[in-house]
Amino acid sequence: MVHPGPVAADRIIAVPCIATHKYVTLRAGSTLLQAMTDAVGDAGAWFDLRDLPVAKLTFVRPALAPDDTHVAWYSDARTLTDAMILRGGAHLGLRDGVSFAHVHGLWSDTDGGNHVGHLLAEATVLARDHVVDVWILTGALMNSVPDAETGFSLFCPIPTEPVARPNAVLAAIRPNLVIDDALAAIAAATDRPVVAFKGLGSLIGTRLEGEAGLQDHATEVLLMDDMGQRVMSVGFVGSAVAGVLASGVNRVCVTFEVLMLSDLA
Repeated sequence: MVHPGPVAADRIIAVPCIATHKYVTLRAGSTLLQAMTDAVGDAGAWFDLRDLPVAKLTFVRPALAPDDTHVAWYSDARTLTDAMILRGGAHLGLRDGVSFAHVHGLWSDTDGGNHVGHLLAEATVLARDHVVDVWILTGALMNSVPDAETGFSLFCPIPTEPVARPNAVLAAIRPNLVIDDALAAIAAATDRPVVAFKGLGSLIGTRLEGEAGLQDHATEVLLMDDMGQRVMSVGFVGSAVAGVLASGVNRVCVTFEVLMLSDLA
């Protein structure tokens, strides 16, 4: 994939940190973004979202770019009422100095239809209190900054304070790297066993082992298992696929954001 700007020298940006697992309650009536921020304060965090009822849900999908300043863009926003986030993942960080969340996932509407895409946390309102899993980060967070290579503002991990005995790595993977090679490189940089990858991003198409994938040149993806092999993905027309990534052929389109968790034992 050829992006409009100069190719950045660093292809994986990784920051060691401490990830603390907790259960938190997201409160009804708040936007998803505000509920996540209320739950963890100003810390960076990864949220696993499952079976979360929402009064209003707003999302977009990948779309063709309207000009040559980006390789792809976003569809028009679509809003559902009385929906359910069946499965989602979210990095919580900062954009312009205030809380911002990057969320991909699967949700259902009142007619039983399922949708996959990029959820707008600031425009999604929770219907009921709901307990979710969160990994709260010490020593690193995602910060959205303009990216010259892609023309987008992208989450990039930054250090926030020194930490002793880190048990996690917060990372961003840049365009055109093979995703499984990049995950292996992040894992190889630590001397602790890897127990899980949490993450989301975009791929150039999504090729799956033994089943149909997506050919669109920009697809949005959520990692669905701990080792980053099983994914859910959506392309331009909205039809989603799920399965195991084919090895060695899936390359990052714009960015891929990952929290790698290690065993402290």
